[in-house]
Amino acid sequence: MPGYKGILFDMDGVLVDSEPLFHKAVNVMVERCGAAPITEEENNRHLLGTTVEETWVRVKELRGIPQTPAELLAGYNEVVKDVLRSDLVARPGVKALIAEAQRRGLPIAVASSSLREWVNLKLSVIGLSDAFPVKLGGDDIENGKPAPDIYIKAARLLGLEATECVAIEDSPIGLAAASGSGAYTVCTLTDSTRHLDLSAADVIIENLEHFDYGLLAEGG
Repeated sequence: MPGYKGILFDMDGVLVDSEPLFHKAVNVMVERCGAAPITEEENNRHLLGTTVEETWVRVKELRGIPQTPAELLAGYNEVVKDVLRSDLVARPGVKALIAEAQRRGLPIAVASSSLREWVNLKLSVIGLSDAFPVKLGGDDIENGKPAPDIYIKAARLLGLEATECVAIEDSPIGLAAASGSGAYTVCTLTDSTRHLDLSAADVIIENLEHFDYGLLAEGG
């Protein structure tokens, strides 16, 4: 097995378990529009892993909300930021894996469907603002997940090809993006995603406490 030279992290469900918080924020906006809340099953099946723009396209399809995604985004942005500040912590094994990558001199990146502003906020809340030399959000690329673009771009900004990297994901949409880039895919489980089809992953683990450090190269 090759020693991979970099690690590409999804954010939501990998570094933090923020998916339930996004679901909560979506429903604040949906209820403001007078529509029925998005159920947990709908959220997990249709919204997990999507960009914010795609989230609202899908919500409109599910609930027939008349406002455009652009009209909803300003209010949603503020709701999300308030919710994320409330109680966000790093998932198990995250800080240990980052420390090990740093010890080995391996570059790491965040490749998230969230807005870059939200990525920076979440990293600040969990004390990892300075850990990642590359941080990409869904607004940093033209084609969001499940297109592989964000993983290809993140790897190249680290000076690598995606095929030289491990990508860590938690959702089917994210795994499609990571697999499509050619990266070796590790899937972590959350309550939101563990019952979905995650078979595209090369390996599935409960959380990053179970990450196999043997996948990683010893030097950059």
